[in-house]
Amino acid sequence: MSVIYEPRGKAREYSPLALNLYNGCDHRCFYCYVPNMKMQYDKSYVHEKVFCRENIIEILKKEAPRLINKNQVLLSFAGDPYCMANDKYNLTGQALEILYQNKIPVAILTKGGKRAYRDINIIKKFGESIKVGSTLTFDNDKHSIEYEPGAAPASERIEMLKYFSNQGIKTWVSIEPVIDHKQSLNLIEMAMPYTSHFKIGKLNHFPDLEKKINWTQFLHDAVKIMRQNGKQFYIKKDLLQWNDNIVFSDCEVDQDYLNVKPFKIKEPELFV
Repeated sequence: MSVIYEPRGKAREYSPLALNLYNGCDHRCFYCYVPNMKMQYDKSYVHEKVFCRENIIEILKKEAPRLINKNQVLLSFAGDPYCMANDKYNLTGQALEILYQNKIPVAILTKGGKRAYRDINIIKKFGESIKVGSTLTFDNDKHSIEYEPGAAPASERIEMLKYFSNQGIKTWVSIEPVIDHKQSLNLIEMAMPYTSHFKIGKLNHFPDLEKKINWTQFLHDAVKIMRQNGKQFYIKKDLLQWNDNIVFSDCEVDQDYLNVKPFKIKEPELFV
């Protein structure tokens, strides 16, 4: 099985390809779907115990040159590329070097905050073929630390977006899961000056919390903020189902429209 794979279902809305470098994640987010998914196949699985996927870098070195369609690869779905364990193992930095050498565009999604700064030099090399993003859930550090104790707090994630934006790197935000819709709308406003585009979803798998939110109103409010600020955005399918009368352009509901550009490959010179 390839380490670079095509995600399915809801995950496919984020990227045509993905790469998971670690098994597990030490952020311990209370809403994480991965532990339940993994435990269906392995009852002994403990998501908080992070370890490197076996020979992942050597396998990536062999697979990357053979990737025919150079579509965007997301780092990552089943964990975080800048989990605390990456400070020790640096798999993300090594993987980025390989992906860059093979001219494969990359989308980074992390709640690691400043831990992503370590790879600024290789990230810059990608030019327009990379974007760095963060999942934003709570607009205050108190709730971040309570519900996502291993992740960077809210203020640090916003600071990360500002840092990469100031470095000329495309930035993006995932507003999902939406746990407190007022906080999510506030986060959009907070991240707006430093963010190129947004992907906006809702909350799933928590029916008691879900029914407390007017999703149609949340959708209206989020779209209004986007359009007032002239920002590009994508509405995920789960949230789009709650639309009543908003008319969307094709790009606003196209899951691949906001993917980063492929590398520009120079044509060989012709000599006459």
